[in-house]
Amino acid sequence: MNARRQNRFFHGFLVLLLVAGCAGKKPRVTEVPVPSQGPPPSSQSTALEPLPPAPVEPQKMAAVDRARIGLVLGGAGVASFATVGLLKRLQQEGIKIDFIVSTGWPTLFALGFGFLKSVHDLEWFAMRLQEKDFYVAGLFDVSREYASHDKLSSLIGNAFTQQELDESKIPIVISAANIEPGDPEIFEKGDWKTPLLKTMSVPGIYRPYPQGANTQWISSLQGIDVSEAAHRDADIIIAVAMYDDYFEFLRQKGKKLSGSDQLFRQLYLTQLKSTIGREFKMAQVTSRIDLNKTPNDFTAKRMAIQTGYREGARIAKEIRRLVEN
Repeated sequence: MNARRQNRFFHGFLVLLLVAGCAGKKPRVTEVPVPSQGPPPSSQSTALEPLPPAPVEPQKMAAVDRARIGLVLGGAGVASFATVGLLKRLQQEGIKIDFIVSTGWPTLFALGFGFLKSVHDLEWFAMRLQEKDFYVAGLFDVSREYASHDKLSSLIGNAFTQQELDESKIPIVISAANIEPGDPEIFEKGDWKTPLLKTMSVPGIYRPYPQGANTQWISSLQGIDVSEAAHRDADIIIAVAMYDDYFEFLRQKGKKLSGSDQLFRQLYLTQLKSTIGREFKMAQVTSRIDLNKTPNDFTAKRMAIQTGYREGARIAKEIRRLVEN
C-alpha cells in the first residue's frame, strides 16, 4: 500500500473514531431556573378571600354530611348583611345546610342564596344594595310614621327572576310573625314576595304589612323561629340572631318618648328578647351578631358580611365537634 493510500486510510479511521465518540455522549441540557410563584400582592386580597380552610378528614366530613342541619335566622337592619358572610363561610367549610327558616331582614339574603347561581353572586347582590333601595323618609325615626313599602316593593320585584319559593335550590321557610299578635305565619311554597314584605315589617322600621294597629309594638314579632326548625327533624339547629344593634337603637330612641308610647316600646323589647332567649334554648349552636352600629348605617354592610364570615368559621368548628361527639 503506497503512502497516499495509507494516509487516506488513517484519516478515515480517525473520522470514524470521532463520530463513535460523539454518539456515545449524552447531550448537555442547561436548566433554566423557574421563578417561584409567591402569594399575590396584598392589594389584590380581600378580607372575604383568605387562604382556603384547612382540609377536613374524610371520615369527619362524611359524618357532617350525614347530619341534617337547619339554619334559623332572625334580624333587623344592616347587621342582617352578616347572613351573606355566614353562608359563604359555611359553604367553604363544606357544611351542607338542608333548610333555612328565616324571620326579618335576613330573609332577603336567604332567598338570594336559594335563587342565585352562587354565593359569590349573592355577595355581589348584597354589596350593590344601597340605603335608598330599602326605604324612603321616615325609617328609624320614632317621631314619624313607619317607612313606606314602596321602595322595598320595587327592590323585591326586581331582585330575582324566580316567582315561587319552590324554585329555590335549598328549602327556605319564611316565618312572618309580625302580622297579627299570636302564632307566626309560615310560608314554604308559592309566591315569596308578599311573605318577604310581611316578615321585614319590623316595628320602628316598616309599618305592618298590611297596615295594622299600633298595639303591635307589644307582641308583633317573634324574632327567630327555632320551633319551626325543630318540627322539621333537624339533627343540628343553628340559630343566628342579628338584633342587638336594633335593640340598642330602639332603647335609646325610646328614652325620647313619653307615656304609653314609651311603655309599649319597653314591653315590645322585653318580650322580643325573652322570645329569642326561649327559642335559642332549642338550638344546638347559637350566635348573636352585634356590630355596635346603628341599624341604618349602610356603610357597615361590608363589616357585617365580614363579621358573618368569621362567625361562620366558629360555627363550622362547633358543628364538627357536635358530630364527632
